[in-house]
Amino acid sequence: MITSISNPLIKKVIKLQQKSAERKKTGLFVAEGRREVSLALKNGTKAVHLLICSDIYNTDADYPIDIQDHENILTRVSRAAYNRMAYRGDAEGVILVGQQQSWRPEQLVLPADPLVLVLEGIEKPGNIGAIMRTADAAGVDALVLAGARTDIYNPNVIRSSLGCIFSLQLASATTEESIAWVRDAANWPEGKKPTVVAASLQANNWYFNTDMKGPAVLLFGTEDEGLSSGWNAVADKPVKIPMLGDIDSLNVSVSVAILTYEAVRQRHGS
Repeated sequence: MITSISNPLIKKVIKLQQKSAERKKTGLFVAEGRREVSLALKNGTKAVHLLICSDIYNTDADYPIDIQDHENILTRVSRAAYNRMAYRGDAEGVILVGQQQSWRPEQLVLPADPLVLVLEGIEKPGNIGAIMRTADAAGVDALVLAGARTDIYNPNVIRSSLGCIFSLQLASATTEESIAWVRDAANWPEGKKPTVVAASLQANNWYFNTDMKGPAVLLFGTEDEGLSSGWNAVADKPVKIPMLGDIDSLNVSVSVAILTYEAVRQRHGS
């Protein structure tokens, strides 16, 4: 058992938690909590270290962690050592150090009529995490980050997603690469190019009057800048959400949820 907060492994985990440059250099990330660690392991994350504080950790039937299956990478730590590493002191008692996975859009495996979300330039980890939770709950087939401005394995993304970062098909590319991927029919099942729906304040059509039952890509940009001009040639159906009060925009994660669940409603019937 590690009891010293000066232990090299404890210092390594802290550095990965706090430094984006360290995560980029090593290709590792840190996930904390039963749900997050369980979903990471369930969905094929390569585990490097599994740290358990027996004074805190309890099993969870909904989010199981097979500790015996990971004895070769298991390290037990004291409460003091755990709390030195953990964002939430005394909470749940389990931390995973795992290998990051990086996918390109062309590597995604899509069904016949996929529903795909594309986010351009979204920066706040909390928004990205909230969108991941929506995507998981709605059964979205893939999430593409175009021109990402945030380290996707930022601990705040993992925490705010409640581990859904691990349950999604997730790809990243530049904006230009993402546009080319959407436009190329060869990237879509049976060559059926998708309906491309773009959330825009300047649109003339309401989102609920737009057909999203077939292959569909839902595009979202930042709240202050919207989508970059390159998407104009791709987005064949700009739509808007009614804004009936004094403000002119919603949080991007709310906009994503509204349009995504409209697509779900259309696909599954009333």
